[in-house]
Amino acid sequence: MTAETGSAAPSLGGLLEELLQHGAFEAALFALLLAGALSILWYTVRTGVPPMPSNPFARKAMFRLIPAEARPKTIYELGAGWGGIAFELAGRFPEARVVAIELSPLPWMVCHLRRLIQPRRNLEIRRGDFLKADLREADLLLCYLMVAPMRALERKLAADLRPGAVVIANAFALPGWEAEETEVVGEAMHANIYRYRVPG
Repeated sequence: MTAETGSAAPSLGGLLEELLQHGAFEAALFALLLAGALSILWYTVRTGVPPMPSNPFARKAMFRLIPAEARPKTIYELGAGWGGIAFELAGRFPEARVVAIELSPLPWMVCHLRRLIQPRRNLEIRRGDFLKADLREADLLLCYLMVAPMRALERKLAADLRPGAVVIANAFALPGWEAEETEVVGEAMHANIYRYRVPG
């Protein structure tokens, strides 16, 4: 009975030993993947935001809501994840400084690796908590977060942003702000994309 249980549910030590018998590369790869998965899980719990890429249709709507007359000098993406929006922003606004902020180490590292393939001279990739960042220079700010972080971000933006700055939020609204424009994206489970402008 004990032997059957042991073979049915091997210990972690036994699993690692078996992997080592198959070669150091496989063991190292397993350890790397496990560490990456645990890192993503830990930072998802910590921040309340998984590094989920934006739906392609929602992303297009976010870019449509950028005012046609916009000539931003400094653009921020908060919770940049794997960098899809930040890299596109840097490509579309080559004269602007684009700052992508991501706290989770694995997506942050992927963004740096991605820049080797897709160079963007005007893109700055920062690892950090955007709630502690100085956002006062932002003319345009984009984010795809969750409900709880948006509440905290609302207070941060009210304190930091200058009049006229534009905020575009995917799916989750700034609860105390009135959107200047909203687009419903049917292809993205009817997600709302919100555009806000700091009054003044």
